[in-house]
Amino acid sequence: MYKKILGIVVLVLGLSQIVLADDLVGGDDSSGALTADNSVSGSPYNPGIYIGGQFGTTNLHYSGYEYITANSSYDSKYQFAARGYLGYAFSQFISLELGYDYFGFPKFWNSTNNATQNIVQHGLDFMAKANLPLDYGFGIYVKAGLAWVYRSALHANGGLFAEKEANSKFPPIGAVGVNYWFAPNMALDLCWTKTMRVGSLPTIDLFTLGFIYKLNI
Repeated sequence: MYKKILGIVVLVLGLSQIVLADDLVGGDDSSGALTADNSVSGSPYNPGIYIGGQFGTTNLHYSGYEYITANSSYDSKYQFAARGYLGYAFSQFISLELGYDYFGFPKFWNSTNNATQNIVQHGLDFMAKANLPLDYGFGIYVKAGLAWVYRSALHANGGLFAEKEANSKFPPIGAVGVNYWFAPNMALDLCWTKTMRVGSLPTIDLFTLGFIYKLNI
């Protein structure tokens, strides 16, 4: 697990160093800004604050863990999920983000009397983001950082379900994605975010489509 997240961090830092060096030595005409021929703006990139919202679905991977008893199971249907975040771009290549993550309501089912029980899972994340701008307003990116994930209690209800107290963990988190800047300060965003398993908290896969708005351009 930690080898995976270490690899993501190394990739983020390596990409950041490469693109930042290119940005610093490129001169006025190679500042990394997209030209008027292939983008919505030919002006130099202005660092600053941006906000974003992402909506999609999540796979919480509870099947096969200690949350399951002999007569109970986890409903593995994908859950509605969302992420809202505040970011600061130091350049068009490097930024930091602080986000809130809503992972949905994991549902458990007991075959004895068809009883069901939902728990809630959400948290915060702090990630570094390395961007690689492409032509025509497109770009790709990787993120890496640390998350705080809270899971509410799962109650036994007379032995129908496993008994789990509410708990929180600090798993490593990473993401890969692509965005499209259709205006100088607005972009669409397609992203896969993954938190790693820590202790009894399973890994989380979050798939989203989002929107980015840059406050100062």
